[in-house]
Amino acid sequence: MTRAASGAVAVVAWLAAAGAASAQQNVPEQVPPGTIVLGPVAITPAFAMKDVGVDDNVFNEPVDPKSDFTFTANPRATVGFRVRRLHLSTTAGTEYVYYQTYASERGTNVAAEVRADLDLGRLRPYASVAGTNTRSRLNTEVDERARHHDLADTVGLSLDVASRTSVLFSLRRSRINYEPDSSFRGVSLEQSFDGRTDRMEGGLAVALTPVTTFSVIGQRDQQRFELSPARDSDSWRVAPTLTFSPTGLLTGTAAFGYRRFDALNPALPDYSGFVASVAIGATIYGRHQLQGAYTRDVQYSYDPSTPYYLANGGTVTWTTVVAGPFDVRGTAGRNVMQYRGAAALAGADTARVWGGGIGYRFGDHARLGVNLESVRRESERSADREFRNRRVLASLTWGTS
Repeated sequence: MTRAASGAVAVVAWLAAAGAASAQQNVPEQVPPGTIVLGPVAITPAFAMKDVGVDDNVFNEPVDPKSDFTFTANPRATVGFRVRRLHLSTTAGTEYVYYQTYASERGTNVAAEVRADLDLGRLRPYASVAGTNTRSRLNTEVDERARHHDLADTVGLSLDVASRTSVLFSLRRSRINYEPDSSFRGVSLEQSFDGRTDRMEGGLAVALTPVTTFSVIGQRDQQRFELSPARDSDSWRVAPTLTFSPTGLLTGTAAFGYRRFDALNPALPDYSGFVASVAIGATIYGRHQLQGAYTRDVQYSYDPSTPYYLANGGTVTWTTVVAGPFDVRGTAGRNVMQYRGAAALAGADTARVWGGGIGYRFGDHARLGVNLESVRRESERSADREFRNRRVLASLTWGTS
């Protein structure tokens, strides 16, 4: 275990001891559908059988694409424990990814998180440890399913300074490590990504309404690479943010701000400008659900010739209840990866996705769906980065998503 992880675990243990000193059984009044309540313990199980169907381009190849039958099984559960001022929670899940012909693409992914929150009135400290062991693709740029281990440790607090105003502060260290010999297009993924990011952020939050909070967050990042120190960087950002409660008509967060990305290597270009992170949902007239996501930010690339790119894009999904338990869904999205580097190497890759489907709901928290998805990526840099894929996939979900 890393020193940072040991420290976060110690803080979690301290919060648990502090809360248990005045233990009084009390389970939150509102629990998700399907939750099993046993005294102070609440267990929320969930299961998803997703992506059941034929993948027409398993490896995202520009020519001679390979197709295969696939599915992903994903059981998971959240366990919460509350005693007066202390709330402990842990979430764990497993994904089994199956491909009938291409056994190299099969794999088991696991993820877990432990979090402790302590309510001391005006002061509310918290700590968490989260980790994954997965073969999932890292992002939309890297098409290789290569195993990597991620770990994130966080400590923070919220301090009420007025009836509707709070001061926020947190420290976070995250790490990523690829297994040896992991590569993509002849480039070592260990060389490209192994390392850590240390983040410190603080800000002020104001409750505008019972379901809406406005905050201004300042953030400082230090990113260090174990095998490629020439890629190291420091950055800071300021982001006004709106947060909407899950109980309101609008849910999610929307942050728009400014980021200054400083590469420590003078040969690498810097970036300064607008960034955003949006994930918003809305319920309209009780039968229409609109979900939108948008991201604009700097992301590191696997390619040493263009160490980073500006990711800019988003998706919109509309779901409508048409009759009884039946619903229809449509989605569309576009994402541009604008690479920074020498003029001969710069350029953009653009991915477009569209799709739709029909679903049938069983009760309050189960859904069976069939969806068509079409994805196309075009590149200004190289034809071998382009691909097309069309899939018809079924999914069955039970419990919270």
